[in-house]
Amino acid sequence: MESVVKGDIVVPGTSFTCVSCHMLSGLGSIEGGVITIPTNGKSLYNPRKPPKGIRSSMSSMGFDKFQPPPPPAPARPAYTDENLASTLRGGLDPSGRVLDPVMPRYKLSDRDMAVMIEYLKSLSSSYSPGIDDQTMRFATVVSEDVPPELRDQQAALLEKLLYRMNEQARDFDKRLKNPKLSRHISKTGRMVHRNLTLSRWILKGPPETWKAQLEDYYRREPVFALLGGITSGDWKPVHDFSESNRIPCLFPQTEFPVVSDANSYTFYLSKGHYQEGEAAAWFINRNTDTAEARSVVQIVRETREGTALSTGFEEAWRNLGQRPPQTFRLKPGESVSREMLEKLIEKSQPATLLVWDGVESISLLESIADMKNKPEAVFISSSSLGKKTSALPDHIRDITYITHPYRLPQEEAQLEEFYLGKAVSNGIENSDIRGIMKRTYPISRILIQALSEMKENFHRDYLLDIVSMSKDLDVPLYERLSFGPGQRYASKGCYIVQLSKGDNPSFIKISDWVTH
Repeated sequence: MESVVKGDIVVPGTSFTCVSCHMLSGLGSIEGGVITIPTNGKSLYNPRKPPKGIRSSMSSMGFDKFQPPPPPAPARPAYTDENLASTLRGGLDPSGRVLDPVMPRYKLSDRDMAVMIEYLKSLSSSYSPGIDDQTMRFATVVSEDVPPELRDQQAALLEKLLYRMNEQARDFDKRLKNPKLSRHISKTGRMVHRNLTLSRWILKGPPETWKAQLEDYYRREPVFALLGGITSGDWKPVHDFSESNRIPCLFPQTEFPVVSDANSYTFYLSKGHYQEGEAAAWFINRNTDTAEARSVVQIVRETREGTALSTGFEEAWRNLGQRPPQTFRLKPGESVSREMLEKLIEKSQPATLLVWDGVESISLLESIADMKNKPEAVFISSSSLGKKTSALPDHIRDITYITHPYRLPQEEAQLEEFYLGKAVSNGIENSDIRGIMKRTYPISRILIQALSEMKENFHRDYLLDIVSMSKDLDVPLYERLSFGPGQRYASKGCYIVQLSKGDNPSFIKISDWVTH
């Protein structure tokens, strides 16, 4: 398909796809202070009048509250099939107004135009499953092998969030009944309230049985979206269920997300361990010369963590134009003697050694420290080693670089108290539960904002559109969660750090947050 922009510039349709501006739902977008108006059938086939309120939809997502909003779209009569075809081809709306020159004029045959028009008529034409006149239903998915205290903590936080939102909505409704107050409250920017509910979908048995379990839950109780969720292993079965049923899933807590450009319905906090491998590749490529970049060796423990780290590195390394690293794989439980390690390093002579392993890598690094031909740089993962990272021997710290996909601990503690409260920050010693709280917190920020923007447009794709246009979030755990149309991984960075010397070491930044 071809289109024309700026009057006479012919471009392929793939360069100016409708979804790029009008989004999945067809309900429009905001970018750079420019509003793209809705193009679904309900909007097109009804006359448009300038809004009476001073607040336009999605304004809090895309504009500074201190700046005046852009002018509303001008009035026009309703479209018909005939004049909609003329508009798409020629750029004049039914009132005779010339559309913005960046709006493509599409070269479509009569048959393709008929298909396009029927599609637009059906787009966001009826409410998505999971909502009725009284209730909007959500669910959270957990696997039974997750410790009960962790899955209960996450569900309790989500239930508390929805309870608070329900209470605030009921209070707002009461205030509107007071004539004196209602005059001062604009109704144009709020969703007509539905009671928000949360179900717990608990998955049992091996992951290959989860799809059938999810389909059964969904048959019995359709939900509008999935919130959070925890599994001890791969999230892929839940991801595939969300994609096939077009159900939004917001911020599941997993270090093993599906990494794909084709992901449409799941918003992940990050790419997990894969992202650390990517960051190591970007950092090495940026900070070494060509000869050194060629001599990279990986030692990979064949676990989920090791595989994800090495895959992230290898794919990013290849995309940077580098040849594949030499990779030596270790079975779970397999040990590496000092003699074996010396032979490996003597034969490979790596300038950079990547050790994608768990706590076992500490003893391996101790052996490397005393070798004559030791590498110039060694990379390890802080999320794989956890608290054991600080056990790294002093004499190897100078050449050891650590991928760290979170805020630095000293900064994280301050923000944790600010966002979650001093009582929570000081009163919960279980680090796993604190982690659940910090990973659940972004859901509350996103959901409150998104539902207030939806008004009566109860379409799943619109929920995702609004989230993708959200402003960056400042949160306790990650340096920054940022969003954009089509993006599905909110935390896009990773620090490269080193340990300071001494018994109580701290992390020292060697890179900026975003290393690509």
